[in-house]
Amino acid sequence: MGAYLFKRLVSLIPILFGISVLVFTILHLVPGDPASIMLGTNATEESIAALRKSMGLDEPLITQYLTWVGGLLQGDFGVSVHSGEEILPQIIKRFGITLQLTVFAVVIGWLVAIPFGIISAIRAHSKTDIAVRVATLLGISVPNFAIGTLLLLVTSLYFNWFPPIDVVSFWENPLEAFKVFVLPAATMGIVVAAGVMRMTRSAFLETMDKDFIRTARAKGNSKWTVVMGHAFRNSSIPIVTIAGMQIGYLLGGSVIVEQLFSIPGLGQYVLEAIYQRDYPVVQGGVLFVALVFVLVNLLIDLIYTWIDPRIKY
Repeated sequence: MGAYLFKRLVSLIPILFGISVLVFTILHLVPGDPASIMLGTNATEESIAALRKSMGLDEPLITQYLTWVGGLLQGDFGVSVHSGEEILPQIIKRFGITLQLTVFAVVIGWLVAIPFGIISAIRAHSKTDIAVRVATLLGISVPNFAIGTLLLLVTSLYFNWFPPIDVVSFWENPLEAFKVFVLPAATMGIVVAAGVMRMTRSAFLETMDKDFIRTARAKGNSKWTVVMGHAFRNSSIPIVTIAGMQIGYLLGGSVIVEQLFSIPGLGQYVLEAIYQRDYPVVQGGVLFVALVFVLVNLLIDLIYTWIDPRIKY
């Protein structure tokens, strides 16, 4: 296990290197000059040139890239060209908010998806199964912004309630944090539930046809014992796989939801940086999300060995 973990961590180096090159290249191909945007339309050529020089934008791209990577290796993500703040503390702060939103959304999604997915599988082709499958298709098909807008309209028009604007940590005030995150988490959780529910149903349908399930039934075990004691763990690997991928996607793809509900998370931070052509913030934010994504996938691989002891690394 230790050797496998070491190899996986070493393999992160070329992955992150490739992502850094890709992000850096794409950003510098985007039209627009950060210096011109910061100084406005009335800026002179001399002032723009001076600002570009102070930010190092007049250097060749390879020099800018090496300077940026050199700082990353020392734990320095650079400074925002728009606000002048250090980027890493802001990323960590904003990521904490996004992480709370993601965890809340995943909990909501799993609490809905796994029970209904199991019920749908053990009652295959029934009216309940059809209803679950239709709900799954709707959850997958309807985009996040439409779900979030609908939730906002329903809660404001029919219940006269609006979520608070000021974000509060769950550690500081759980009740206020719940009020802040419940609607955006539900918006993201619906998408999570749809994917996990679909995978849960598929995995259970496949597992329930296995010989060991028929043997467990022949021994006189109750239906609950067969489903939860035998089928659940053997169906968990594909469920955990899709759930792990969704956690990674939610951490990096919460931009729309954070913008819709005015949550100052990492997604909104990077989006604002894109508008402002704040290259260091975008580069650092995307690279940080990529690192978290690959670490989540590594964690999922390690969970496999706990679910199924036959899996060895």
